[in-house]
Amino acid sequence: GQSAAAAPPSGSVAATPAATAAAAASTPSANRVSTAVNYSISNSSSGIGTSSASRLGSGGLLARRSIGAVSSLGHSYSGTSDGFKVRVGICAMDKKANSKPMREIIGRLVAYGEFEVVNFGDELILHHPITEWPRVDCLMSWYSDGFPLGKAQEYADATRPFLINDLHMQNVLQDRRAVYKLLQENGTAVPAHIVVNREVPGEDPPGFIEEEDYVELDNVRIDKPFVEKPTSGEDHNIHIYYPHSMGGGVKRLFRKVDNKSSCYDPHHPGTVRRDGSYIYEEFLTTGGTDVKVYTVGPRYAHAEARKSPVVDGRVLRTPDGKEMRFPVLLNPAEKEISRMVCLAFGQKVCGFDLLRSEKGRSYVCDVNGWSFVKNSKKYYDDSAGILRSIILAALA
Repeated sequence: GQSAAAAPPSGSVAATPAATAAAAASTPSANRVSTAVNYSISNSSSGIGTSSASRLGSGGLLARRSIGAVSSLGHSYSGTSDGFKVRVGICAMDKKANSKPMREIIGRLVAYGEFEVVNFGDELILHHPITEWPRVDCLMSWYSDGFPLGKAQEYADATRPFLINDLHMQNVLQDRRAVYKLLQENGTAVPAHIVVNREVPGEDPPGFIEEEDYVELDNVRIDKPFVEKPTSGEDHNIHIYYPHSMGGGVKRLFRKVDNKSSCYDPHHPGTVRRDGSYIYEEFLTTGGTDVKVYTVGPRYAHAEARKSPVVDGRVLRTPDGKEMRFPVLLNPAEKEISRMVCLAFGQKVCGFDLLRSEKGRSYVCDVNGWSFVKNSKKYYDDSAGILRSIILAALA
């Protein structure tokens, strides 16, 4: 990570606690750089209905181990048999839980020898009641398509493990209106915007005005070019409307499909969508790049720049097919933004989008929740060490 004294070439930013540095130094290097460990079937899962005891293992580590009826539905990593270990649950869809970044980080975490990691898996999460879910000391859980967030919240409320990411706050992440409201309440700059809530599709709220080159609500005007975002955080069909002086038309942004992430329609009449509720915000020029920030706790952030989809819709890729990204350093104000986002949303592992405006100020335009850097050995090493420190400090 980056300290006040020096910045690493990776673009990571951190003021890691002294405990993390000491712990990392005392861990054999072979463990710190261990390769990812694959999931294996385990019969060590204990259901919610069992009791839990706090004990001191042979190494003096305070850990809680569920005891009682044994279920074979869980998946876990094998570990050493010396003493009790902190049981860390991963409650997420298989596609996310088994992703390369997760395998890399969890493999390093397990190599410390203090943790047993239990992967719940899709079958258990989707098709079994929470009373059959394994009991854990610490839970990593996050929403993605198809994930039953309400069920996971019920489980966490019933068993009260230490949460890496707050599950109830993940409801906020699914509504862009709530995200912007919370950012503003915590003093973080967001683009100037208006929120147009349509209770009935096709019906504008009182005070909403649309003219050729601007929209307005309650005397707040947003001039074209402006960005139109669905209020649902899960809807990525975003439009940019251009003024007549720039040729008009609309650019549609969407999730990457092959090497495309946007397309321009010069023949679009320029009228806004009215099939639901939308946010209309000023279009900020950023020099053609977006900055993606990834936090691991409030004092560490890794930042990368990528070509903005607004430029021409073409995705730049590396020879191995990954989207091309470039490490960047955050300035002091942006580091404070990272800390605030992590704390305000209760998401220790969190990704968000930063717009470095040509006006000289940085704005947050989206908060994504659980996100990992795709391909950085240093980031994986840092993340495992920081998560270890966070978990042990919380359960000690």
